[in-house]
Amino acid sequence: MSKKGTRKQLAENAIKRAKANVGIDTYDTKTKVPPGGIESNRKELRHNNTYGPLPYFYMDKLVICHDCGAEEVWTARKQQWWYEEAKGNINSEAIYCKECRAQKRQHKENVRDQHLAGLARKNEQAI
Repeated sequence: MSKKGTRKQLAENAIKRAKANVGIDTYDTKTKVPPGGIESNRKELRHNNTYGPLPYFYMDKLVICHDCGAEEVWTARKQQWWYEEAKGNINSEAIYCKECRAQKRQHKENVRDQHLAGLARKNEQAI
């Protein structure tokens, strides 16, 4: 099998595993961390000013993209990074696939460049 085929098969398997994890409650203290899950560092989650519960562990979640409808897995490792290292809000979740996030980032970059070019032209005309 080619590298591309292998990657596709691994992604499909990850989606199947994430679908199997749907019913597991990451906020329940009595739930054991499933295979592939990562315990949360609750000290790193203190930045969240919330009355709600904080997760005891992270596990792979299935994300269905709001733009294109593609299924993608938000891995436990990426969740840990987002919530604990990047200090993301605990109530936020991924809603776009990797490709759509890249397109949105590129669009913002293009708009910013266009705006800055317009400001530069305006400043040149003012001189």
